[in-house]
Amino acid sequence: MPNILLILSYLAKAAGFVATLNAIPFVSPTTGVVIFFVASLLKDTVDRIGDFLDQGKPDWRS
Repeated sequence: MPNILLILSYLAKAAGFVATLNAIPFVSPTTGVVIFFVASLLKDTVDRIGDFLDQGKPDWRS
């Protein structure tokens, strides 16, 4: 399951980055920033909740 989260997070961040560069004509750079932010926030939130439910404490990964 963690591998799926990492892959989806990577894909969303990459899509947001490409949209931020204005490389996709029909997507505004603002939308790219929002996609990147939401992907980062969602990944960190799911990681913290999963750590708490798994062991009751956060795993501090680098």
